[in-house]
Amino acid sequence: MNAAATLNITSADQHQFSAGIFRSDDERAPVLIFNSALGTPSKVYRGIASAFAEHGITVCTPDWRGIASSSVRASRRCDFGYRHLLELDAPALIDAVQTHFPGAPIWLGGHSLGGQLAALTAATNTNAVCGLVPIASGSVFLPCFPKKSQQQIRFLGTIIKLAGPVLGYFPGQRMGFGGREANGVMRDWFQVAGSGRYQPVGSETDYEAALASLRIPVLSVNFEHDSFAPAAAANYLMAKLSGCAPEKWQWTEDDTAGIKLDHYSWLKHPAIVVPRVASWLLKHA
Repeated sequence: MNAAATLNITSADQHQFSAGIFRSDDERAPVLIFNSALGTPSKVYRGIASAFAEHGITVCTPDWRGIASSSVRASRRCDFGYRHLLELDAPALIDAVQTHFPGAPIWLGGHSLGGQLAALTAATNTNAVCGLVPIASGSVFLPCFPKKSQQQIRFLGTIIKLAGPVLGYFPGQRMGFGGREANGVMRDWFQVAGSGRYQPVGSETDYEAALASLRIPVLSVNFEHDSFAPAAAANYLMAKLSGCAPEKWQWTEDDTAGIKLDHYSWLKHPAIVVPRVASWLLKHA
C-alpha cells in the first residue's frame, strides 16, 4: 500500500524530508498531520492513514529529522533536539500542507512521542491548527509509571548520558527503543521524564504556558494494555491542555471487540480504531 502522493519539505536550516499524502475523496476534507513515534519511519502508518482517508480525512505522514527520507542522520557532527523538530521542521511542514491544501482545516495527531510533539506544535501554531488527536501517547514523567518502568526509564537516562561522549548519538536501534537518535532529542526526552515539563534546550518559547493557553478540540485515545503510555501518563499530558477540555478515551477490551490493543498493536487494527476517531474528528471539524 503506497501513499497517493509525496510532499517534499525544506526547513529553514535546509533540512529536507518527505511526507506521505493519503487523500480523501472529499475535496473539503480536513487534513490530519500524524507524527510518528520515536525512531519510527512514516511508512509504518500507511494502513492507518489509508483507513482515515476512506473515512473522509486526508492524512499527511511526515518523517522525523534523522529518520527515513530525512536528509540528515544523527552523529557526532549532527545533533539536534526538540527545538529543531518544533521550531524548524513543524512550521515548514504546516506551511507546505497549507500550500498543498489551501483552505483545508489542519489537525495534528501523533503516536507516542509524536503525540506529545503534536500538542507542542499546536500550542505554538495556534493560527494554523484546528484540533489535536494524540493516540497511544502520554507524558514520560516518571511518577506516571509503575516502579519497574521508572527503573527502565532511569536506565535509558544513564545510556543517554554515556552514549553522547562515546558514540555521538543514542543507539536506540541496538536497544529496542527508538532508532539511531540524536543526543539532543534524547536529552530533551529525559529532561521531561525528570521534571514533567517541556523545556527544550536552546528554545526561548515557554511551551508550558502555550499548552495552558491553547483552545482547540482535543481527543486523546489510549489503551488499557499500553505500558508505554498508561492512563496516568496520558492524563498528565492532557492536564496541560486544561483550556481545551480534552475528551479522553481509555479503551479496554470492551471497546475493542475483545482484542488487547497496546502501544503498537493498535496500528494493526485500523478497522477498530479509525471509524470512531474519524467520526469524532469530523463532528468537531
